[in-house]
Amino acid sequence: MALLKPQLSVLAEVVQKKDRGLRMLSLGYPDILVEKGVVEELFGIEIASQLSYRDDSAAILAWHGFSDKISQVIDSDHFFSLIGVTCEYIDIVNSRAIERVVDLNDPLPEDLVEQFDFLLDPGTIEHCCNIGQALKNTAMALKQDGYVCHYAPLSMFNHGFYNINPTLFIDFYGQNDFKLEFMAATAGDRFAPDLIEIPGIERFVAPENASTIIVARRLKVSKLAWPTQSKYLMNPDLKAPVK
Repeated sequence: MALLKPQLSVLAEVVQKKDRGLRMLSLGYPDILVEKGVVEELFGIEIASQLSYRDDSAAILAWHGFSDKISQVIDSDHFFSLIGVTCEYIDIVNSRAIERVVDLNDPLPEDLVEQFDFLLDPGTIEHCCNIGQALKNTAMALKQDGYVCHYAPLSMFNHGFYNINPTLFIDFYGQNDFKLEFMAATAGDRFAPDLIEIPGIERFVAPENASTIIVARRLKVSKLAWPTQSKYLMNPDLKAPVK
């Protein structure tokens, strides 16, 4: 799981909106794959000057295919502490020696329900076979007025179990008392991706190796329901006009 400039930009905005420290849940440990200058741009010189770096940077960069992009990986946990964010990490493996092992295919542990101001999915739910439960877990973890940010594959075959259509996010969150705050696709160079406008529920053709970034805010805590796809709500007769 990786944290690139688009997701860091979202985190910067959420931090600025809150007048206190944030409690964040990350689905997987997010390797921060940006240069120091990006942190300086988004969070300021003082924060950037205090960054620390991981001793296993070379192996992490090789895993992500970023060895030719940057030379060091920022220590994510230390960075979050610098910006007033207390982060907990859950994953099915303990790859960075800090994660709590939780299987998102199963219901979220009770002690994680409605506990967080921000939930970061840096590319995890597509690896969960029971993706509906994984998505429900992301919503359950948030307090009222909490934010979720997903970064999910749109056209990356065999990256995970699934490529995720925007309508899943639109319908799930829209029908469960969330407000969509932002949605776009990223494509091109993963290190410096282009942001592309995409429709929420209409059919479209995506660029190769594209991902979706989406941000939603929980307006109120209510019982979560499985959504009905918008196309069936808008046209339950499943008929088109005949000229």
